[in-house]
Amino acid sequence: MLTGRAGGTGSTMYTTLSPCDMCTGACLLYGIARVVIGENKNFLGGEAYLKQRGVEVVVVDDAKCKGLMDKFIAEKPELW
Repeated sequence: MLTGRAGGTGSTMYTTLSPCDMCTGACLLYGIARVVIGENKNFLGGEAYLKQRGVEVVVVDDAKCKGLMDKFIAEKPELW
């Protein structure tokens, strides 16, 4: 993705988890057209707001992503 205000226009963002509020805002600010989410069971972020603002949101519900996050949360609960 290019930097700058118009750099992301029409781009797709791929993310392990549902985007947090700050990432949701960045997607809107930079004109990200589609967000592909690996899993949203461990964290449900701004998906509804992205959809409301016209961003295509795709949840893959990938078992590897969920397993990776489950392991991280179990091993480092103080960071989660």
